[in-house]
Amino acid sequence: MSEFDAIVVGAGPAGSSAAIRMANKKLNVLLVERADPPGSKNVSGGILWGNALAEIIPEWEKDIPLERLITHKGTTFLTKDSSISIDFRSTKFLENHSGYSVLRARMDNALANSARKAGAMVVTGVTVDRVAKEEGKVVGVEQDGEIITSDAVILAEGANPRVAIDSGLRKPIGDQDVAIGVKQIIRLPENTINERFNLKGSEGFAGEYVLSYLEGEAEAGGFLYTNKDTISIGAVISSSKLREDGQTHSYDIMESFVQHPHIAPLLEGGKLEEYSAHLVCEGGIDSVPRIYGDGYLIAGDAAGFSFSNGLMIQGMNYAITSGIAAADTVIEAKERGNFSSDSLASYERKLEDSYVLKDLKNFRNIDKVTWSRVTHRAIPKIAENLLYSMYHETGRPKKHLMQMILESSRDSGMSKSQLILESYRMMRRM
Repeated sequence: MSEFDAIVVGAGPAGSSAAIRMANKKLNVLLVERADPPGSKNVSGGILWGNALAEIIPEWEKDIPLERLITHKGTTFLTKDSSISIDFRSTKFLENHSGYSVLRARMDNALANSARKAGAMVVTGVTVDRVAKEEGKVVGVEQDGEIITSDAVILAEGANPRVAIDSGLRKPIGDQDVAIGVKQIIRLPENTINERFNLKGSEGFAGEYVLSYLEGEAEAGGFLYTNKDTISIGAVISSSKLREDGQTHSYDIMESFVQHPHIAPLLEGGKLEEYSAHLVCEGGIDSVPRIYGDGYLIAGDAAGFSFSNGLMIQGMNYAITSGIAAADTVIEAKERGNFSSDSLASYERKLEDSYVLKDLKNFRNIDKVTWSRVTHRAIPKIAENLLYSMYHETGRPKKHLMQMILESSRDSGMSKSQLILESYRMMRRM
């Protein structure tokens, strides 16, 4: 007889959500986390979109430490001299609380405590080496030669899933699967943040950026989220493009971002409180491994469940939803007394019925938009030339809009036919 009904590896949003759900259903659950306390090894800062937590924590807006309600979204192209933005504010964000900025160190610790309160055993500061197997079936986990047994194991260990890889449950990750994320936490007075971003009370701003001023082959996006009295700012850098470039370093890109003439004033006078880096899932559906087998399930970032189309970055809600789906699968398997691959296959069907796999399948190849020459070079250059031509007074006769568009596209580095073809492909993928 197994020591536990389920062992969950990783106390991030996916793992803790799974543990909470199973513990609420009276399963005997062990949640193992290498950080002590949970969240201390995560890169702080992010946006929690949606209310997936409501399924397991009904009053999640009260019980989980949230920073600011996102009422202001922005998408910006940064060239060397210019900032070209789509700026969106809406009172609908106030009516429908769809997103909050959070600090992962606080949020993850609160989720792990919720799992503990629900009845799960939470063990921190322990690194699992691999899953334990008998005749090809996962029967628990192994740590320092000791085996702890369970009927099922849920691996929710993040974007660098060493247990799954070392156990042969998925192939090693490559440049096509992940990007490099570098982040800073900058402390500023709450009223200063409100003034600089034109916010009131607990309103928040979330912005994504295309860093199109970079030279060489390197490509990167950026993000900036307002917290109560800090700002989370970071760069997400293409691993393959960084390798191709060979001379640019991720920290150089991050430094150039925070010093950009249109970003630096937003951070002026702030105190750097945290500097960290981690991997970011970017491969989409093609990077998702087999997510279940005899005695195991894979959830969250460990399964590649993350989405970005340049306008929106999502990961935590996918993690929570997949963690709950994995938990429900284990609960059903316990009722049947069957933890075989065939029994656990319902996990994938649950995710196919949810937005998680639907999004990843609908936006297959979206990485060819987010990491494309059109996005990082052509569009910003055309937009900069066109808008400067429209808004700059020269004392000469005005040109018609179509003429300005044609003239602006000449400096894009792409022919008209290339621009038309790549723009068409981009719209189909988005």
